[in-house]
Amino acid sequence: MQLGFVIDHSRCIGCHACTVACKSENEVPVGNFRTWVKYTESGTFPDVRRNFAVLRCNQCTDAPCMTICPTSALTKRSDGIVDLNQDHCIGCKSCMHGCPYDALYLNEDTGTAEKCHFCAHRTERGLAPACAVVCPTEAIIPGDFHDPDSRVSQMRKQYDLSARKTEAGTGPNVMYREVTEAGIDPAQTNLSQGFIWSQPPTGALADAQAFEAMETQAKARTVYDVPRQPLWGNKIVGYLYFKSLATGLFPIGLLAIAQSEGLTPFQRALVPLAALAFLGLTCLLLVADLKRPDRFLMILLRPNWNSWLARGTYAITLYALMLTSWLFLALSGHDGDVSADPYFWLTCATAALTACYTGWLFGQAKGRVLWMRSGSWAHLLVHAVLAGAAALVFLDIEWVRDLLLGSLVVQAGFMLTEHRQAPSKREDEYRRAHELVARGPFAGVHWRVGMLVGVIIPIVCLVIPVDSMRLTLSIVAAVCALVGLYSEERTWVLAGQSLPIS
Repeated sequence: MQLGFVIDHSRCIGCHACTVACKSENEVPVGNFRTWVKYTESGTFPDVRRNFAVLRCNQCTDAPCMTICPTSALTKRSDGIVDLNQDHCIGCKSCMHGCPYDALYLNEDTGTAEKCHFCAHRTERGLAPACAVVCPTEAIIPGDFHDPDSRVSQMRKQYDLSARKTEAGTGPNVMYREVTEAGIDPAQTNLSQGFIWSQPPTGALADAQAFEAMETQAKARTVYDVPRQPLWGNKIVGYLYFKSLATGLFPIGLLAIAQSEGLTPFQRALVPLAALAFLGLTCLLLVADLKRPDRFLMILLRPNWNSWLARGTYAITLYALMLTSWLFLALSGHDGDVSADPYFWLTCATAALTACYTGWLFGQAKGRVLWMRSGSWAHLLVHAVLAGAAALVFLDIEWVRDLLLGSLVVQAGFMLTEHRQAPSKREDEYRRAHELVARGPFAGVHWRVGMLVGVIIPIVCLVIPVDSMRLTLSIVAAVCALVGLYSEERTWVLAGQSLPIS
C-alpha cells in the first residue's frame, strides 16, 4: 500500500482552501505550512498568465528525511505515509536539509520538526485528508498507488502526470496533472520584483535569487510563495572549523613531539589536550544548534545507523575517549616512538573518520545539492591536515611546513575544480548553486578570502627562500590559511542554502 495524491491543476483555482484546512486540522503554527500554493506568472503585459502549484510532502518511497534523521524520528508506515514522532525529534534540522521538496518545517514552540502526514488520524478512520475534503473543485485526489483500481492509479494510466525532482531518486508519490513546469521546478522561475500577500526573501537569499534572475532567462516569475530562511548558520560553520582543528592537530602534533627531546609530561600532554579542547567546542556547537538540546543523548541511545549524523556522533565520542587516554598516557610519562604504536594509528584512523563523516552527512542532504559535491569527504580530510599543520607551524619543523604547503596546493586544486564535482543526475541544480560561489554574491569572499588570503598568500610565504624570516613567514602563512579555511567552510554552508528548492 502506498498512499499519495494526484493534484489536478486543470481544476486548481489557487484559492488556498487546502492550506487553510491543513493549518486548522493539524494546528500548524503561523508562518509554517504543510501544504501551500505557489503562484508563478509568465509572459509580458498584456499577455500574462498566472499558474498555481500545490506543494507538499511527497510521501517518498525512498524518503531521504528518514535516512538522515539521527534518531529514527521519521518512519514509513505500512500504508506508505512518512510520519514523524515528535517525542523522538531533537530539532537538529537535518531532515529539513534531506528533503528535496522543502516539505518539513520547525515548530518553534515545541522545538521539533513537523510535516504533512496525510492526515493519518483521519485516514485511519477511513476519512480523506482535510485538504482533499475542502477543495472546492476536487483538484486534490488522495488514494493508493499500489491499488490498480484506485482513482489515482487510473489517472496515472490515463494522463501524462508529472512529479517533482524525480532525478533525486526519492520516488515521490505526489503526481501532478497539467501543472506548469515552473510551478514544480524552481530552476524554471525567477524571483519577481514584488510578492502578493507575502514577504519576499531578504538578505543572502534575496541576493542569490537576484543574481540568478540577472544571469538566466527564466520561463516564469514567482509572485507568491511561503517564507524560507537558512537553517544552519555560524554554529555549524564553527563546528566544521573546530572539528578540522581537532582532527588535524593530534596526529601531526604527536609525531612532531616524538621528535622533540627533553619535554616534560605536561608539555607532551598539550597536544591531546588541545585536540580535546577543540573537539569539545565542536560538540558544544553541535548541541547548541539543536532546538531540543535536552534530547541530545537520544543520538547515542536510539541511533539510526543509516544516518551519518548518528554515525558521526559515535565517531566523535570514540575519538574523544582516545584523546583522553593519550592525555593520561602523556601525563604518566609515556614518551615512546608513537610511529610504531598501533594504538596511535588507530587513533589517527578515528580522527580521519571524524574529519570526513560530515562529507557523507552532507551527501545525505538531498535538498542542498551544493553540499552533495563528490569527494567532499576527501576535501574535509585536507581541511583537517591544513588546520593541524597551520596550528603547529610555529614549531619550525621542516616536514610540518611541507605538509602545510602540500595541503594548500591540494586545497587550491579542490577549489578550482569544484564546478566539476556535481553529484550524479543533479548537475543542472549543482551548476546553479555553484554559480553563486564562482560568480555570484559569494564570489568575492570565495576568491579574495578563500583563495587569495587562504591559499595564494600562504603558498608564497612558504616558498620565499629567506632563511632569516622563515619562521615569521611560516606563522603569517598559517594565520592566513586558517582565516581562508574558516571563510571557505562558511561559504559552503551558507551558499548551499541560498537558492529555493521548492
